[in-house]
Amino acid sequence: MQHSLRDVTILVARLVVGATFLAHAYQKWVLYGIDNVVASFGKMGLPAVAAWFTALVELLGGLGLILGVLMPVAGTLLAAVMVGALFTAHLSGGFFLSDGGFEYVLVLAAASLALGFSGSRFTLTGLFTGKSAAGREKAAA
Repeated sequence: MQHSLRDVTILVARLVVGATFLAHAYQKWVLYGIDNVVASFGKMGLPAVAAWFTALVELLGGLGLILGVLMPVAGTLLAAVMVGALFTAHLSGGFFLSDGGFEYVLVLAAASLALGFSGSRFTLTGLFTGKSAAGREKAAA
């Protein structure tokens, strides 16, 4: 029972965090348009490739968390993008989001890492392999 509850809570967290990243990807690709995102990144002194990389990582990483595929890769890349946002756009605002600070991107970075390395039965990878990420970790130990 305890493992089932753990798997369900990890799934819920993956769905929420993954959907958050998908919403940000949608914002960049559709609502703002990638050209405007590139221009916005340029105003911060960042190259166009950073805007494209961020938008792609948010899209693919968000899907990875939701579906439960390549989760360590997705979690690490999402965390890296959030740390980048922390240092390039939010650090000068202090801690609190209400002041333009970094609390939100810091929480997303930590959640992405934690979820990326959390095993759960409810993953697409587990469906095809018949094992959860946690089961593979125990077998490898």
